[in-house]
Amino acid sequence: MKIVVVGGSGFVGRNIIPHLAKEHSVSYISRSENKKLKSIGVQWIKGNITNENDLKIISEFDIVIDLVAVINEKEQKHEDVNVKGMENILKNAGNSRIVYFSAMNADNAKTKYFITKRKAEEMLIKRGNYIILRPSIIYGEDDYLTQMLINLKMPFIPKSGKLCPVYVEDIANILMKVINKEGIFEISGPDDLTLKDMFDIIRKINGKGKSYTVPDFLVKMLSPFLPITKEQLTMLSLDFCKGKEIFSELNIKPSRYEETMRKLFSR
Repeated sequence: MKIVVVGGSGFVGRNIIPHLAKEHSVSYISRSENKKLKSIGVQWIKGNITNENDLKIISEFDIVIDLVAVINEKEQKHEDVNVKGMENILKNAGNSRIVYFSAMNADNAKTKYFITKRKAEEMLIKRGNYIILRPSIIYGEDDYLTQMLINLKMPFIPKSGKLCPVYVEDIANILMKVINKEGIFEISGPDDLTLKDMFDIIRKINGKGKSYTVPDFLVKMLSPFLPITKEQLTMLSLDFCKGKEIFSELNIKPSRYEETMRKLFSR
């Protein structure tokens, strides 16, 4: 099949596209080319999801995968990327199947990120011929959250819900198995870890002691100086542990967080 990945140069895209490229003809649309994908010969199409004309080409593909998301709203707005971006995809996709990477808790949570993800889901469900993936916190060697935890100098961390982080390579394996199905698939990792638990594992691997949670009132006072936004802190306060059963259903062994992080740190 011919597959185009919108937002393919980001963390998830550059890790799942090599898997897709083993069995399919894959191209990706993004504002900039990725060296890793270039090295394996994946075609780059310059474009921006917020520009409808940049997506005219997607009707030529059997499957369109939408990976675009905004970590914070410094450069782009959630509404533009998630809602208007989905509108642009729907206008141009023709009969192509659309795979949308949404987020766990998008169905009921109330931050701008989740609300706009939910709007995009609703438009796609109304259209039909879709797959919606709602992963928990996705981690890997170079994801934003992992890098933030690695770079934290002080042993203090905000409280969080249970994040159940899922390894990006597991996401790729699941996508390969459900790509011809239809519906909504929730995916979370096997470990009921909080942000503190994840931070402690990273610190332990680096030979450091345990961390301490920061009281909520102090987090609010310090939020302007933290490498994470108020909206992200609100999202991290939720639990992200639905969908563990998908691994057994698809006969995939899930990656354990500490074991995987140790392997990544040893590279």
